[in-house]
Parts: sequence; structure tokens; C-alpha cells
Amino acid sequence: MPHPLLGLPPSDATAGRPEAAARLRAARTRVGSIALEAALRIDPSLTERHDELALRRILRDQERHIEQLARALETGEDRFVTEYGEHIVPVYRRRGIRMNDYATFLGGLRDASLSVLPAEDAPALTRTMTAWIDRVRKHRRLAGDHPGNPLVRFIWKGAGLGDDTVV
Repeated sequence: MPHPLLGLPPSDATAGRPEAAARLRAARTRVGSIALEAALRIDPSLTERHDELALRRILRDQERHIEQLARALETGEDRFVTEYGEHIVPVYRRRGIRMNDYATFLGGLRDASLSVLPAEDAPALTRTMTAWIDRVRKHRRLAGDHPGNPLVRFIWKGAGLGDDTVV
């Protein structure tokens, strides 16, 4: 992996699939809207959890997601999407978007991108998107993404450990 602080050369933009990246960039707006529609088809309850403003922000973010995906495809390095996925997690948490929902939006992006690219680019795209989704799913375990175990919460509150008492 090239690292500019170590004096290594930048990533080679022709090492992966530059044609696929060019196709994604050319169809960026269309792929973004198809990706949001696909995510809403995958999980219709997204419209219940997110208002129209949140969905518009997600649609706006799709262009940046597509750019990162194109960079990963053209260089053949998954780090462009995995590091970007790590970076975007706190932003989405601040907006109140769960990581399960973010993974669903990425699934929609995968489906939309597959509709634009030829079949020979599908394995590379699928591998890259799988790495991105797996990295995001590691953040699902943090508090706030799920209601938690009700029994454990009851015991925790019942033991008096939920307030400032010293045991």
C-alpha cells in the first residue's frame, strides 16, 4: 500500500479496472438515484426511520461514495472504500443513521453499480463492495445501533448500577 509520508509512489490508476471506474463516474447521478431506490426496495422501513431531508442527504452522499468506489476499482485497492467507510461512520452516527441502514444503502449502491458495469467487472465490484460492507458492519455492535438485550438492561438498572452508586 503506497504511503506518501514514507516517500512511496501514489496508487497506480491503471492497475485495476479503469474502464469500469470511468463508466461509474460517467453515470454518477443516475447510479446514485438508482442506488437509493434499490436500498428503499431492499428495506422499505427506511422511509419510516428517515425523513425526506435525511434521504436527500444520503442521495447527495451517493456521489462521493461512487467516487470512492471508482478510485478503488481503478487502482484495485480496497483501501479507498474501507478507509472511507471508517471515516463516514461518525458522520452518519451524528445524523442518526444506524450502521445497518448504511450497510443497506451500500447494498443498494452495489446493485445499482452492477447494472451499469459489464459482467466481467462484476467480481471486482462485488469484492470491493463486500469489503466495504464488512468494514461498516463491524460498527453495528456499538451502542445506539440496536435496542440491546432487555434482560441485561433490566438487571443493570435493577442492581442500581445505572446511577452513581458505588458498589
